[in-house]
Amino acid sequence: MGFVSTKAPAESSITDPPTVLIASTSWWPFTARIALRFAALGWRVEAICPAGHPLRFTQAVARCHPYAALRPLSALAAAVDAARPTLLVPCDERVREHLHALHALTPPGAPLSELIVRSLGQPDGFAPLLRRVEMIRLAIAAGVRAAPMWPVASASDLRAALAEVGFPAMLKVDGTWGGAGVMPVHGAAEAERARVLLGRRLAASRALKRLLVDRDPFPLLPWLDGTAPRVGVQRHVAGRPANSLVACWQGEVLASIEVEVLRTSVPLGASTVVRVIDHAEMAETAAVLVRRLGLSGFCGFDFMLEDGTGAAHLIEVNPRSTPLSHLALGPGRDPVAALAARLTGRGAAASAPVTDNPVIVHFPQAWRQGPASELLRTGHHDVPWEDPGLLRELMRAPYPKRGLLARLIERAGPRLGTGLSMPEHRFGAPASTASGEGGVAA
Repeated sequence: MGFVSTKAPAESSITDPPTVLIASTSWWPFTARIALRFAALGWRVEAICPAGHPLRFTQAVARCHPYAALRPLSALAAAVDAARPTLLVPCDERVREHLHALHALTPPGAPLSELIVRSLGQPDGFAPLLRRVEMIRLAIAAGVRAAPMWPVASASDLRAALAEVGFPAMLKVDGTWGGAGVMPVHGAAEAERARVLLGRRLAASRALKRLLVDRDPFPLLPWLDGTAPRVGVQRHVAGRPANSLVACWQGEVLASIEVEVLRTSVPLGASTVVRVIDHAEMAETAAVLVRRLGLSGFCGFDFMLEDGTGAAHLIEVNPRSTPLSHLALGPGRDPVAALAARLTGRGAAASAPVTDNPVIVHFPQAWRQGPASELLRTGHHDVPWEDPGLLRELMRAPYPKRGLLARLIERAGPRLGTGLSMPEHRFGAPASTASGEGGVAA
């Protein structure tokens, strides 16, 4: 860990044109935008994703592979064998977990093992990336400013942690993203109720609801596994949410974009409007952790910018691409181009920034919130005008909301008492409600 190299990958690993395999299990729009950006740079793009995914509607993807929910490792291995990619791009934590497991099952030095390391970074850094408490403790030990966090497996653990954290506090569960699995608490009784709720094993009723209503089969495997989720409590930082996305190679940051979150889909949820900023502490924190973990590929970092001082407190790390990944904002702020150049050794192609407006409106997430916000009138709308088929698809309701049962439940609203407010775990937020980059949890 901590190894930094500026060497290009072995020539034998690069095809002409190079191929990227984009992997996603959540129906997030930004995944198709990453495909468009790679294709614009001359890469062949293939994808592995479920039915109805935006990646299946973009002209950038040459071939899609099925992502079998009950056999995810086999599905990934088959897609890699067929695509022969230079690079893998995971787009959610579930995919990242699958790739970690696949690496553990693959003999060292095998082509698949080398591909995963080339795409994600050093295996020694894999474990903490999917464990919130461990990741925050590693960050603090590395000397960066981070909101302290404690594991809370029992009521006594929670009481001891709250004595250190104080109120308000944030309870979080591993294996979630898009703002799911995060609960603010303001008192001891509320905190214990949240701990119990977040720590529950996934119930069969929830897994079946996600399958039958949302048409999402991926919760079935966590339900069959039956493992209790890991819960932690984190010190609350009063301030404004912010995110950083980096492209990196063997512990070296190649490009980064830092933003302040201006609007979210729901409180504590995914960002819909952001402002590009310069923030030295955010950039340095990302660089320290990328170097410490030996990361490669794309990685997101979530912060709170403290009221009054603007100090950047790290609150989470998202070891995957985010809605900032595809943006081309000029030298040093074009993550896909920077990573593609390092992998091919051909040098980054000069491209003009897509906008000089610092306010970025994520499409279609912000549009679905309604046109009343002034931000929608003044910001740059990140719309895929160059891909009419994808644009039409994204203008429709999200795939998980199109099923008959989903539409009936939406019309009936809370009268059905379906328990839809219960936090999800081990499989992130409901796919139709998260965009992949959170104001507090991405």
